[in-house]
Amino acid sequence: MEFPYRPVPNLQYWFADVAFIPKADWEALPPDEYPVYAPPLIVAVLSPSNTPAKVNRQRIVAMSAGAREFWVVDAGQRTVQVTDLAGLKVHAPGDAIPLRSLGNATLAVDQIFVA
Repeated sequence: MEFPYRPVPNLQYWFADVAFIPKADWEALPPDEYPVYAPPLIVAVLSPSNTPAKVNRQRIVAMSAGAREFWVVDAGQRTVQVTDLAGLKVHAPGDAIPLRSLGNATLAVDQIFVA
């Protein structure tokens, strides 16, 4: 299920294909409205409606609004581009992506692109 978020007051709501929201943040979100909030981890999947230019704009705004990680999943290239506070890294099959928002866990890129 997509997660609606509004990273800054003067923008429309966007939808993360996947998002991680810490429990304390989740419980603090008002149930009947979408407040100005950027989830710590946002995942966008490239598609005809989610073009690289659109996703890049969302990445820049979300990171500026407080997101700690922004992932771009490219099924065609079988890569995951991870932007975090340290910079940008592209992960390919065989790589493991650190899940910094979830502690010391990792996620294998191969697990994302299961047939």
